[in-house]
Order: sequence, then structure tokens, then C-alpha cells
Amino acid sequence: MKVLILVPRYSEEENSTTLEKELVLEFSKENKVTVVSLSENKKTYLKTIDGIEILKVNAGDYYSKHTNNFKKLYTMLRLPYIFSSKIKKYLKENKYDLIITSTPIMNSYFLMRNLKKLFKTNILLIIWDIFPQNAVDLEMVKNKFVVKYFERKYYLALKEAKYITCMSKGNLKYFSEKYSNFLEKFFILKNWAQIKEKLNYDKEEIRKKYGYNKSDFICIFGGNMGKPQKLENILNLAKRSLSEQNIKFLFVGKGTEKKKLENIVKNENISNVNFIDYIPREDYEYLTGACDVGLVSLDERFTVPNFPSKTTDYFKLELPILASLDKCALSDYGIFLENEVQGGLCSEAGNTEELHKNLIKLYSDRELRIQLGKNGRRYYEEELGVDKAYRIIMEQIKK
Repeated sequence: MKVLILVPRYSEEENSTTLEKELVLEFSKENKVTVVSLSENKKTYLKTIDGIEILKVNAGDYYSKHTNNFKKLYTMLRLPYIFSSKIKKYLKENKYDLIITSTPIMNSYFLMRNLKKLFKTNILLIIWDIFPQNAVDLEMVKNKFVVKYFERKYYLALKEAKYITCMSKGNLKYFSEKYSNFLEKFFILKNWAQIKEKLNYDKEEIRKKYGYNKSDFICIFGGNMGKPQKLENILNLAKRSLSEQNIKFLFVGKGTEKKKLENIVKNENISNVNFIDYIPREDYEYLTGACDVGLVSLDERFTVPNFPSKTTDYFKLELPILASLDKCALSDYGIFLENEVQGGLCSEAGNTEELHKNLIKLYSDRELRIQLGKNGRRYYEEELGVDKAYRIIMEQIKK
């Protein structure tokens, strides 16, 4: 089978890994694969690496650290037209049996329609976000005409797809009710990972490297620090936990809200919080594995089911999860985490006292932490392998 996979970013470095790249590599084991992604060096080129054909398209700045939101928006608006043109120029002689694309960048109905027409094949759309409703919930988009415009574009993208994945039972329920005429297209595809052996390292040495000692109880949040996460709720938890001297909070990553969070910590003298910028992926995994609890946080205003992707990392590293969730996520992700996996504890976002009680429960019960971590690791090994994701996709297509 020949497969065309569109991804926003595809690193050519051997050790670099993302969800999209892991899926590409898995497909390439049994199929002929072409990848199309944004070029990060402002050049359009076609090359082959390890049997995978890679087309990098220059559509403008998006991932550069100097790129502002206006430039990103401009790139996103131009991307469907430039990608359509370049794919036709470089790949029109190819024949494909399947096209795979995903939200939030590669689900332009214009691009999807053109590719279907060019290659006369079906499209699999992987949904990772529910736009524009997620932006409406956070009051990032308020104009009703803009909302209607993006809702229409989202609907048309779903219409162009033959197969549509969603991440959880809550996602499936939401889409089944909102887009009932597309019901037969949807199926559940959980976030996946390349299953790896447990890391072998000296936790005390890792802690020492980052300024922590053996007695510190470290709660880590790794990833994007944006509005959807509303990490002010975690800072409220940190402030509530100041009397427990061993409890520390560590934030690793970047995001639009990071500076604001740092200012809150400084102005309110929340002394048990530390921030670290970007560190290499391998170092991040060692650091996370040396911590005691993995933090998940979602804004309480959400009315759409979200499934935090960092969950897989925490499971892989045997870290129990402490989650602060909106009501919608509590009834989906919360049930998954506490009942299906038994890998962590959940509280309603904004309820600092309830969240603190769960934190103290984990802090005071080492055996509970160990068991929750083992449960998460077992679920990761049994259910979240990229090989299983591949099989689920292929089974759906064969139907």
C-alpha cells in the first residue's frame, strides 16, 4: 500500500520523535510512505531517508522562535494553497491508496478536497482538538460570525474525510451527537507511543543536577504552558502546599502564559515553584522519571472533552498522575484515569482544597504512588503502542 501522510513538523534527525513521526515509521515497515510537512529552513525540497519520501514545503514561518502569532496565522492561512500547489508539482505522478492528515493545521477542507481529486483516494483524518469550540470556551474567539466561519470549515473537513479518529469515548460521544450524519466515519484511536524499555538511571544524581535532593517530593508539569492548561490552578495548589516544606513544583517547557505564571510566583512569593525552559527530550524523560507525581491541568471552562497527550509520558515513566480537570474531562478522561487505568487521582479544576487533599494522599502514601505508577506503565505497554494504533487503522480501512 502507498500512503501519503501530512504532518505539521517532521524532523529528519534519527533520534527525534513525535507522535506523527512514530506513526510514519510504523507505516513504513509494511507500506511505501511519503511525508509532507512544513520546511523549517525556508526551502522546498524532496528527498528520501531510509526509504521514506519526504517533501518539505516552504509555506512561511511557523516554528521559528522569532515567529509571532500574526506570522503563524498568516502561514496557516497560506498553507492549504501552497501545499496543494507543491504536492501537485512534486508528487502528481505518484499513486496513493490512503492519505492521512490531522487537526489542527492539516485539516483544511480545500487541501483535503484537492488531494482527493488529484490522487483519487480516501482520507483518514486524525482529530486532536475540537475547534473552534475549545477557543470559544476560553473566550479566545468571541465574534459569532468568526465562530460560524470556523465551524463551517471544520464541518467541511469532516465531510471530506472517509475515516475520522477521536481519542476517547467522550470524544466519540461528542462527535456522534454533534455530527450524527458522519457517525459511520468515527472510531477511537488513542494516543500512541513507541514502546520502550524502562529507563535505567540514578534518580538521586538526576535530582542533584537540577537542584533537588532525595527528600524533596517533586510534582512536575512538562509541556505547553498556554491558556488551555490554566496553570494558575496549579500555582494555587503550590501556594496551598507551602506548609509542607518537602513538596516542590517544577514546570518544564514554554508557552504563551509562562511569563505570566513566573510573575505570579514572584509577586506572591510562592517559593516552592521552579521553572525550566527547554531541555533535550532524553534529559526531560530522565528528569520526569526522577520526580514523584506528574501534573495534568485543564481550564475549568472547557465544554469539550480533552485528552492530555502528556499522559502517555507519565505512564511510560511509571509516574502517578494528579489531574485538575474541567467537568467535561472529569466524566471522560477522569474516569479513564481513575477507573480504567487506575493510574492517578483527579479533582475538579478550581477546587484547590480537593486537589490538595489528593496531593497529600499521594504525598503520604508511597505504596499508593508505586501502584498507580505500575498501573500506568502496564496500560502503556498493553494499549498505547504505535503498532496497536497502526493495526486499529488498518482494521478500520479493511472494513
